[in-house]
Amino acid sequence: MSKFLKRSQSVLGWLWKHTAAGIAVVAIVAALVIGYQIGKPAPEPSSEVVDSAHDHGEAESDEPQMYTCSMHPSVRLPDPDAKCPICFMDLIPVTEDGGEGSELRVTMSDSAAVLSEIETAPVGRFLPTAEVRLYGKVTYDETSVARLTAYFPGRIERLFVNYLGVPVARNDHMAEVYSPDLIAAFEEFRQAKAASENSTATSDLMRSATRDTLAAAREKLRLFGITPEQIAAVEDGSFDADRLTIFAPIGGVVTHLAVREGDYVQTGAPIATIANLSRLWMDMEAYESQLPMLRWGQRVTFTVEAHPGETFEGRISFIEPLVDERTRTAAVRVAVENPERRLKPGMFASAVVRTRVAADGAVINNELAGRWVSPMHPTVVKDGPGQCDICGMDMVPAESLGVVGDPTGVEEPLVIPRSAVLFTGTRSVVYVEVLGEEKPTYEGRAVVLGPRAGEFYIVRDGLNRNESVVVNGAFRIDSAMQIAAKPSMMTPGGGGGNPHAGHGGLAGGEMPDMPSRVPVPDSFVFALKPVYAAYLDAQEALAADDLGGFVQAATDIKTALGFVEEAGLVGDPIAEWRRAAARLRVEDAITCIDTARARFERMSEGVIALQRRFGHRGSETWNLAHCPMAFDNKGADWLQRGTQINNPYFGDQMLRCGEIRESFPPLDAVPSADAHEGHGDD
Repeated sequence: MSKFLKRSQSVLGWLWKHTAAGIAVVAIVAALVIGYQIGKPAPEPSSEVVDSAHDHGEAESDEPQMYTCSMHPSVRLPDPDAKCPICFMDLIPVTEDGGEGSELRVTMSDSAAVLSEIETAPVGRFLPTAEVRLYGKVTYDETSVARLTAYFPGRIERLFVNYLGVPVARNDHMAEVYSPDLIAAFEEFRQAKAASENSTATSDLMRSATRDTLAAAREKLRLFGITPEQIAAVEDGSFDADRLTIFAPIGGVVTHLAVREGDYVQTGAPIATIANLSRLWMDMEAYESQLPMLRWGQRVTFTVEAHPGETFEGRISFIEPLVDERTRTAAVRVAVENPERRLKPGMFASAVVRTRVAADGAVINNELAGRWVSPMHPTVVKDGPGQCDICGMDMVPAESLGVVGDPTGVEEPLVIPRSAVLFTGTRSVVYVEVLGEEKPTYEGRAVVLGPRAGEFYIVRDGLNRNESVVVNGAFRIDSAMQIAAKPSMMTPGGGGGNPHAGHGGLAGGEMPDMPSRVPVPDSFVFALKPVYAAYLDAQEALAADDLGGFVQAATDIKTALGFVEEAGLVGDPIAEWRRAAARLRVEDAITCIDTARARFERMSEGVIALQRRFGHRGSETWNLAHCPMAFDNKGADWLQRGTQINNPYFGDQMLRCGEIRESFPPLDAVPSADAHEGHGDD
């Protein structure tokens, strides 16, 4: 048995020794064969296979392979469910629409045009009507104000008009005055009168001298302000008192009293001021961009809060020839007739001037053609020559003052709706419909615009009469141009552009805490002044625990927001403005001061964002304050005038709670070393 086992082991050893080598050789040969099959070139396909593969590739190319952002076309991602990494908008498929043809044109499919809701309107040619909105205050007509002064030194023995606002008529008695100088003048007059009467027996020279003395004494009384009736009474002896009554020079309302009974006045000292309120002025400020639309004698309609729903009228009587270098505005004065005394000085007025505009921007107004007007009082208009009923000046033809135009001799301008224009800050772009194409095709066109007239813009260059412009959906067309890497509103040189375009202040793909200040039109910054002013009124009202004042200020903010025009804003600035305006606008009724303070926090967020982004014009430096205890120690910020804390969140309870963290000087001021713009250092 043992011999059998030993023999079996020797046989198995021999077999393994010779078989292992064979297996190794077979494995090496198999590896070489497999490597050759993998590495050898593929055989040339037949024409049928090539055509099939080509057709298959075209079929696959119709399906979107990449997805992009309509606002940031440089973003290209393969995932259709992804979001734009810059603005987090949904992505849209990249198609070949607009990839061919002119560099300034884009072609869209019919379905894409329908989904984009594109609307066009023909370029018009007519005289559009412009609306110029102005704000101002009703005040006295300075030509209808008289000041009663002392013609001689004396003492006020009796004051008949002893409070402000009392109405008086012309020649109403105002006061009784005792004056030694006046009594002496009366006596001189009596003596001269007696000497003149007794000079019949003297020589001609003496009679002439006494007559001259009497005339001089009478003239002295007239220069003292004595009425002819009073002089006659002194002359005939019926007046023999030691007091003189002085009378009102005009009818109106007493607006100022400078004396009281018993006061002694010197010659020239004021006694009272009387204003005739049947004629008023309305003082307004017009931006320099609005001045070409204004002319002397134009009709102005306006409203006041005291009479809601009622419209008043006046005419422009003065336009300041100089523009204020600080505010970039000029004073405009409107003459207003007020026979029923419904308007009162001090009322805030919102005015509108409507006028037609020609190709050169001139104002066309034939309303006063053939009429005669007063150069001093434009509300006095007559059908023929004569004198002004107010000042007595000669009336002049309206044509001589340059307020009448001839519409028949004026070229009608090319006009497009304002919704057709895309503004970039330095360029104005419209999209023109290209006719005669199989698919909807639109061409980008840079245009030169004239003044805005209501809902229209006058076009100076870039368009023709028979063309049609896109008035709705222009942004979608512009996005298609960007996606096709063609010149567009945001990328005039074509190409995808900076992936961070539209997000000013981005660096390294990170969003800053607060956007930096960017250049915007001066007209927009000036239009924010009423918004800022009303907000500061709201802040001061809450600091004084005045709920009514806050409600009024909130109403003023809402009104002021409605008159801020967005022309010249694009991209992030317009988005920032709209977000801030939404925070500032108060829609609901507020009847509790705690609710008002909670609402004011949101308003403060909006106005601080506006200040950081756009700044403000004027002469005041505003301060950003912080109260750490507001809203259960959450803390809140606000903007205020001055550096003394006036806490709007606590009012009188903790009026001085808080600290100044940042200062905002006006844009045209040089910041001091401790004044910061933009971010605070805290």
